[in-house]
Amino acid sequence: MEALVCRKLGDPTATEPGSPESPVEVSKNHPIPPLTSDTAVRVKVTATSLNFANYLQILGKYQEKPPLPFIPGSDYSGIVDAIGPSVTKFRVGDRVCSFAPLGSYAQFIVADQSLLFLVPEGCDMIAAAALPVAFGTSHVALVHRARLTSGQVLMVLGAAGGVGLAAVQIGKICGAVVIAVASLSQANLAFGDIKDRKAIGKVMIALDHKATLSSKL
Repeated sequence: MEALVCRKLGDPTATEPGSPESPVEVSKNHPIPPLTSDTAVRVKVTATSLNFANYLQILGKYQEKPPLPFIPGSDYSGIVDAIGPSVTKFRVGDRVCSFAPLGSYAQFIVADQSLLFLVPEGCDMIAAAALPVAFGTSHVALVHRARLTSGQVLMVLGAAGGVGLAAVQIGKICGAVVIAVASLSQANLAFGDIKDRKAIGKVMIALDHKATLSSKL
């Protein structure tokens, strides 16, 4: 299978793709990972996301430092390719998404069935690949730690990013009054093309510290 492999630590943006100086390289014949337990599921990756943590891992600046070489990548979506004999939640061909400490920058990845989520019909697989880390981070912060409730005021800085946009949606679902702070260009990019506008509702958006307006989403 093809996989992006980190052979040494360094900045992948500082060199040309394919350069021998690059810390990462595309392996064309990396071994397909086998099922590691009776409840393991192998997924053929459809899409995967790029998070800042992935970049930090390649730089060697993330708090968890895997031994070299390693395949970076965290959250992903894909199609179930193979299952262990004790798997009960999924079948071959199911659409799933999940996140992992490493390994999603490859054509195949193996995870325990307990770590996978079924992607509903109609949900875009690219969107599903960007969901676990961003929405998981915001959900833990707002629901489990902050215990956000109806009527409270939530200000989201960097609201146009992945975690920020997730926080806006989760805040509205919790019934909070949401103030989203983002630059004008990023706000237009993040909020202007949302198809399911009910997922956002009415929020206050602060733009570039110069203007505040009530969104009509």
